[in-house]
Amino acid sequence: MYAVIRPDSKRGSHMGAFAAFFEKILKALVILANGSMLLLVFGQVITRYCFGWTPHFGEELARYLFVWVVFLSLPLVAKYGGHMCIETITSRVHGMTLKVLNILADLFSIAFLIIMTWNGVLMVERTSFQTSPAMMIPMSYVYAVIPFGCGVMLCYVFANLIRVLRTPANELSK
Repeated sequence: MYAVIRPDSKRGSHMGAFAAFFEKILKALVILANGSMLLLVFGQVITRYCFGWTPHFGEELARYLFVWVVFLSLPLVAKYGGHMCIETITSRVHGMTLKVLNILADLFSIAFLIIMTWNGVLMVERTSFQTSPAMMIPMSYVYAVIPFGCGVMLCYVFANLIRVLRTPANELSK
């Protein structure tokens, strides 16, 4: 249901440049984590079947990298309107009705993301003394991506809400 957020061509501010730079960093982190996860799992398969052993940290690190990929990808997917939505209603309505549905979707998303960000911060605090079984790293390192990813996605959803509110209803497209 989200409309795609495109950067304003009129905006030449430092904030726009920072947002573009931040997005490039997010994309690079997702690519790096995804590539590392792929190489790690491939290495585990090779060592298991060729040498009969696997590194003790392999499965755990792959699992944690997957969590990081998911939560770092959330804001990117939100920015480009890639999250799943049910288009049964939105494909049949136009104008002010579509605008109201987009606003409601953004408001519900904002409420959910505030809850996720807040509880993610609490989870990081509560797990700061717990260590992972194989790698012995603080679990707060694993969970730190939850409030970060949800917080950045919250910024993108706010930006989308502002864009929808500013756009006349007859110009709004899916």
